[in-house]
Amino acid sequence: MTDAELDILLKDKTDFNKRLRLVASLSRCEDERSVLALKHLAQHDFVYAVRLSAWQALQAKGILIPEPVERPRYAILLERSLARAKRICQKMFDFCQGWYI
Repeated sequence: MTDAELDILLKDKTDFNKRLRLVASLSRCEDERSVLALKHLAQHDFVYAVRLSAWQALQAKGILIPEPVERPRYAILLERSLARAKRICQKMFDFCQGWYI
């Protein structure tokens, strides 16, 4: 698997089963690239099952990272909504700031 294909699979958010299969295949590899990919999945993936399986694969290899915490879906959606509202308010402020000068 090339680096470009690996990057595409790491960032593919359409089907978490693809990433679970990727974790299974990366856990069999011993190179540095697979370890970095597993760390990325364990820390940044949206699906808890993928984060947990990547963490377990890293534990089996002897690499210690903090265990992923399952977060409720409403908390994730709330964070995204608040970030979106913050961006909208900032753009409105920037737009209206010229009127008051």
